[in-house]
Amino acid sequence: MSAQSRLAAVTEVIGELLSPTRCASCERPGALICDDCLRTMVRIDPAHACLRCGAPFGDMLCTECRGAASDLDRCLAAVVFDGPPARIVRAYKDAGERRLAERIAEIMLRAALEAERAAPERYGGMVSAADAVTFVPVTASAYRRRGFDHMESVAGAFAAMSGASLLDALIKHGSADQRAFSREERLEWSQGAYEVVEQVRGARLVLLDDVITTGATMNAAAHALKEAGAERVDGLAFARVWG
Repeated sequence: MSAQSRLAAVTEVIGELLSPTRCASCERPGALICDDCLRTMVRIDPAHACLRCGAPFGDMLCTECRGAASDLDRCLAAVVFDGPPARIVRAYKDAGERRLAERIAEIMLRAALEAERAAPERYGGMVSAADAVTFVPVTASAYRRRGFDHMESVAGAFAAMSGASLLDALIKHGSADQRAFSREERLEWSQGAYEVVEQVRGARLVLLDDVITTGATMNAAAHALKEAGAERVDGLAFARVWG
C-alpha cells in the first residue's frame, strides 16, 4: 500500500471515529442507506410504468402523457419519491452528503438492468445497448450554491458501474428553481433551456436525472439531444413524484 493510500485509510478511520456514517434517511449509524430504508422504498414495476414519464401504474402511457408530444423514447424511475428516497435526495443535494452519489447510481443501475430482464419488450437494451450515459445538468447558479453538479457525480458513478461511456453533453441555461413550479410553468420554462455541447449525432443515450415530477425537464433535455442528432434518448431517474 502506498503512503497516499495509507494516509487516505487513516483519514477515513479518523473521520468515522469523529463523525460516524449515518443513514441519510433515518440517521441510524452504520451505512449511508440502511437495509431497513432500502426495503421500505416503493420500487416502480417496469412492467406497469408509464413509458413516457416513468409514473407507476401506467402500463403504457399515463393519463397526463396521452396525446402529449415527447422526445424521450422510453422513461423509467427506480422508486417513488416518498419517505426514504425523498430524504436521501435532500441529504445529497441540499445537505452535501456527496458519498450518496454512488449509492443513488447503484439503485438506478439495478432498476434499469432489472427492467431489461423483467420487461424486455418495453425496456430491452436501455443500458446494455446504449452508446453513452449523459445527465440533466444544473444551472450555473445551482452549481455555485451547492458547489457541485449532483447529477454529474451520479452519472460518473453510473458509467463506471455499467461500463458505459460518460458524455457531458448538455448545458442548462437560466437560474429558476423549478421545485415550486406548476406543471404548466415547468413546461413553459424548460423550452429552450438546454444546449448540446458534445457530438451526439447517431448516438443511443441514457439520460439521467434525480427526480421526475412532471417529465418536462427530462423531455426538454431529450428534445435538445434529438435536435442535435441523437438516435435514441432513454430517460432514467432515481425517483418519480407520485400522489
